[in-house]
Amino acid sequence: MKALNGLRSVLGSRTGIRRVMLAYACFALVEFYVWLVVVLWAYSVGGAGLAGVVALAQLLPASLLAPAIAGVGDRLSRGTALAAIYSLITIGAVLTCLALASNAPVLVVLIASTWLTTAIASARPVHFATLPDLSRAEPERLVAANSLSSIVDGIGHFVGPVLAGLVVAAASPAAAMAGAVLVAVLPPLLCVRLPIGREVGKADGDELGGSVIREALEGFAVVRRTPAALALLLVMTVDFVLGGVLDILGVAFAEGALEAGGAASGVVVGAMGIGALFGAFLGSGLSQRRNVALVIVGGAVLEGLAFATTATSVRLLVVVGLLAVAGLCGAITIVAGRTLLQRTINDDVLARVFAVQESVSLLGLAIGSILAPVLIGLVGLRLAWVPLGIGVALLALLTLPLVRSLDRDARWLPEEISLLRRVPFIDILPPYGIEQLAHEVSWRTAEAGELVAEQGVAGDDLFVVAAGELSVWVSEQRRPGVLAPGNYFGEVAMLRGTPRSATVVAEAHTRLLVVPRTGFVHASHGDVQATELAIESVRAYQDLA
Repeated sequence: MKALNGLRSVLGSRTGIRRVMLAYACFALVEFYVWLVVVLWAYSVGGAGLAGVVALAQLLPASLLAPAIAGVGDRLSRGTALAAIYSLITIGAVLTCLALASNAPVLVVLIASTWLTTAIASARPVHFATLPDLSRAEPERLVAANSLSSIVDGIGHFVGPVLAGLVVAAASPAAAMAGAVLVAVLPPLLCVRLPIGREVGKADGDELGGSVIREALEGFAVVRRTPAALALLLVMTVDFVLGGVLDILGVAFAEGALEAGGAASGVVVGAMGIGALFGAFLGSGLSQRRNVALVIVGGAVLEGLAFATTATSVRLLVVVGLLAVAGLCGAITIVAGRTLLQRTINDDVLARVFAVQESVSLLGLAIGSILAPVLIGLVGLRLAWVPLGIGVALLALLTLPLVRSLDRDARWLPEEISLLRRVPFIDILPPYGIEQLAHEVSWRTAEAGELVAEQGVAGDDLFVVAAGELSVWVSEQRRPGVLAPGNYFGEVAMLRGTPRSATVVAEAHTRLLVVPRTGFVHASHGDVQATELAIESVRAYQDLA
């Protein structure tokens, strides 16, 4: 229901968010679609070995160059930057299509597809940095847009590979890439003349705290000093390793063991993605408890076992079902793991630790793409699933004592979280976003007759009533009723940066949870792609004040 309400909110907006989200939907489809098209082409030319090399060759440059390319968003207006990045994707798709259609040498196809992959990896940070600017007129839609972006990613992760497998099987990799070009043309057109005029100069960019790479290096130093956090990140990374393995092993298994061809390859590769979409929702519920270590480790163990069990099946539907279960369990581990990081890592370095997690996820995909052809060569196509799955399960079990130590040291704030969930546009945040916000709130008490908020005076905090009662006055006229525990006020000033629209007075001893605007915007970003994005989101709202 929350996702549906968010969809209505975004699609009903008269700002550029609607166009940006449609562009992002096209981008998410192209992202996972073109990846499998190139992998299928590589497999048809040189088997699993070449497919693994091609995947690795695309991932490494993307992980190194994408942050620098995405930095164009700090030098241009957001609309221009987004259109430029999407244009780079379109050019990459055209070049890759031409290379495939002309039967160009492998190196030429690899260079073109690496351009495409790197441009794709650069687009997501710019997209998330653009949303706050577009939310100036209707900032409450920022949360819905971020939430929908994650949902779109999950759908694209499944639909993209399925379509790629079907088109490649029915026609050819070149024809499939031509279809990607047609879709890739839409995002830059949708982002032309977005209602964003603010330019971010060099000085502003310098204030953002350095590059993602530097933040990640600092985050590695933090993690290295905390073995338990390192163990947690390791457990979270195995999901990406299995994803990298599946890109290669899934194609080989569909064509070799299942004898189902390219169409089935897309379904197999995308199966973990659709499972992850549902796992994210399930993980949200499981993470709302005091102890989550067993949820994290249990999810990873079940993911590994489901992955290993795939080796026993010769039926496509069973394989897809097992991989969907693996994806679901992996998503539970990721969501719960992020929540535990929010509770245990100091807020001053939390973004850097998340930057580590993002960097390691790409590394995990790269490692998986290397492992797949090696294991196929060592133990055969069918048994390759087993050591990977069993290894992941055993690794997760070994980390349980360390992860449980994080649980014991975690800052559990049930009262703050419960009150935050009373606010609809906060409740839509992912669990780790609410956890993060809970650590940035403060408490305030007010005695009977004390003025809490004054009409016409600037303010940027939201208040949630924990105990007591307050009256509301507009133009010196008292409104009927009172604000009781669970009610909230100040959202207009917090979201829009406008003066208070009413005067609020305590009628008795009152206890209030104070939610700062900067903390809300930071938490509402959803998945932390980089420190710059969080800071830029805060900057966009501060400019409103």
